[in-house]
This record gives sequence, structure tokens and C-alpha cells, in this order.
Amino acid sequence: MLTYFLFFFYLFFGILLLHYFVRRKIFLFGIYHTTSVLLFKVFMGCLYGWVFLHIYGGDDTWNFFNESKEQTDLLLQHPRQFFEEFWPAFSWRVAGHQGWPAFLFYVDHFERWFMIKGLAILNLMSGKNYYINVLLFDLLTIPGPLLLFKLLSEKYPLRTGMYFLLVFLLPSVIFWCSGIRAEALLLLCTVLAIYNGNAYALRREWRRIPSIVIGFFGLLLFRYQFMLVFLPAFVAYIYSLRKKTGAPVYFNRMYLWLAILFVASLFLPTKFQGSQPLVKAQAEFFLLHGNTRYALDSLHPGPLSFFQILPQAAINSFLRPFPWEGKNLLQSVSSVEVLLLLAGLLFYLLNPRPREQVSHPLYWLFLFYGLSQFILIGYVVPFPGAIVRYRTIAFLFLILFFYAGHPILQQKLRYWIFRLH
Repeated sequence: MLTYFLFFFYLFFGILLLHYFVRRKIFLFGIYHTTSVLLFKVFMGCLYGWVFLHIYGGDDTWNFFNESKEQTDLLLQHPRQFFEEFWPAFSWRVAGHQGWPAFLFYVDHFERWFMIKGLAILNLMSGKNYYINVLLFDLLTIPGPLLLFKLLSEKYPLRTGMYFLLVFLLPSVIFWCSGIRAEALLLLCTVLAIYNGNAYALRREWRRIPSIVIGFFGLLLFRYQFMLVFLPAFVAYIYSLRKKTGAPVYFNRMYLWLAILFVASLFLPTKFQGSQPLVKAQAEFFLLHGNTRYALDSLHPGPLSFFQILPQAAINSFLRPFPWEGKNLLQSVSSVEVLLLLAGLLFYLLNPRPREQVSHPLYWLFLFYGLSQFILIGYVVPFPGAIVRYRTIAFLFLILFFYAGHPILQQKLRYWIFRLH
């Protein structure tokens, strides 16, 4: 009984507190908008935990939670020892007092430490209950989609209804970004950098720089591979804003030079090739065990292997699972996600004036980051479950790009959801 009381107590006051801040920053939101957004996110987070526990026998989030119980006791009894891993000195000792190995060790293990010890702290409020932790975790990470919606609605106010549906109610994205996983934190850090980068580029607001640094620092610690993929798109985005152009000219230049440098490096000695991080990452994934695995040939030094595997990587990441490959609930839902992405591409191509619908650098950031993230995931990851989870943020960005929308549809959605013409 106490568990249910705590859950609904936190939910009720969480809605009120969230709406207090949202109402001051996002004028369109009424209490029913705030309530629906948070309730759906919490529901999907709890569904995530239930599905992986009762259907799949547990996953990393449940392992983190189980380990966090002992860490809560450690926090109460030996707080200094509890925080020891976060001090660089710990990694320095483990790596044998070597700087670069210590840095790599810290970055590789930070996500796990943060999730377990973060849950250990939340256990103090939840009484060591997984689902209350989900609620608290979602309250802490919901600023990510809220800031994304605010930025989008400021740029194109007539599209607020469509943005509300895509940012807050897209089932696949909310499912993966509401469970106790790093995806929610990655979305928060990514949007934090974009939102504050936009303000800095347009108005030179220096107070935005710390938030940009925090966003990139979070990406570095939670998943540095995502940061490396995001960085070129972010730089091109800021430069486009400064030059006040809605065309993708600076994105084209940035990625053309990156492609030239990458391809040229494939002809160099092995240790200087730009593909080496991909080769290493793929080999590490091949050592893992998974119930389902896509066909993916091994990457080898040199240009031939890289170009030969490109079709496999693109198909695995963009088009699979096919509808007939759905062996379980999550794979079936993921196949619908692929159809939604393809329908969005068709919608964009059939639009009589597609360029006008995406005439802001933010959309080009969505496109270039989304495509590059999809392709790199396809090269490295052979497991469908991991592919679907890793591509979540890139999928959201591509959906926002492709469904930039028809003006009539935009106005109707805006009226239906916000009662605004």
C-alpha cells in the first residue's frame, strides 16, 4: 500500500511541479498537455520494465536496479566509498598510472557507474522500488523533449500540433527513452547542446556556453561515439545560423570534406585508417551473444571491405526488421517503425515544395546527424535489438525532418491539440 501511495504522490506533485515550470516557458501548454505528456512517458517507462522482466527475463536496467540496492546501503554507511569511482584517481590507479588508458577506462565505465549509483540515490526516495525509480527518472529527463519542442515551436509556430505528436507521443521513441537507460540522458544532452547552441549563435549569449559544454560533456561520458557523430552536424548547424542561411550548404561542405578525408585514409597504413575505430567496435560486438543476429560481414583494413559492406549496413540499419521478420513483440513494433520512416521519406519526396518545409539549419542537423548515425550503427552492430535502441534519437530526428508537414495538416493539428488557429 505504501508503494502505491508513494508512486501516485510523486506522480501528482511531479505533474504540478513540471507544469509550474512549463507554463512559464511554453505558453501553449495547459495542465492537460503536461499531464498527458508525463503520464504517457511514465506509462511507457513502466511498460518497458514490465516487458523486459516478464517476457525477456530482465535486461541491463533490471541488473542496474538490483545492483543499486547494495549501493544504497553503501551510500548510507560509507558515502566516501560510494563516490570513489567518479574520482579520476580511481581510474588512474586501475589503469596503472597511465593517462590515456585511465581516461578510456573512465569513459567506458562511467555510464554503468552513473546508472547504478543514480538508482541507488533514487532508492532513498522510492524505497528500492523499480517502478517508482522509473517515475523519478522520467521526471529528471523530460526536460530533453520539452526543450526540443520549445525550440521547434519557436521556429515554426504553426507546426506545434505536429511537433507535439512526434516529440511526446511517438511510441517507439518514448518507449526507449523512458526506461532507465542512457538513451533518455543522451537525448537530454543532445537537445541541451542544440537549444543553447542556437541561442548562442543568434544572440551571442555567453551564458549559454556552460550548458553547451555540459551537453557535450554528458555525451562524452555516456557514449562518446554519439558525441563524435553529433559534433560535425552541430558545428555546421552553428555556422549556418551565424551565416543566416537555411540552405544545407555548410552541411554539404562539412560532410564532403569528412567523406574525402575518411576515404583517403583507407589507402594509408592500417594504423592511420579512419575505419579502425569501426573495425574495433564491430569486432567487440561480434564477441557478444544475441538471440537474433543480422548477416554482417567483418570489416577489414582498406577501402574494398568498407564499400562492400555498405549495402549490408544500410539495409540492417534503415530497413530491418522487415514486417515478416517479427519473431517477438519488439521486433514487430520495430518493423512498424521502419514503415513509418519510409512513409515519411515518401511524404517528403511527394511534397510539391519540400525544401521550403525544411528551410532552417535545425532540420539539416536532423537529417545529416540522423543519416550518419544510422549508417555507422549499421556498420558496427549486428543485433536487431541493439540497432533499434541505438538509433532511437537519430530516428526521432529523421521523422521530424521527413514529416516537416503540409500547411493544411499543420493547422488542423494545431487546432485539435492546442485550440489555436
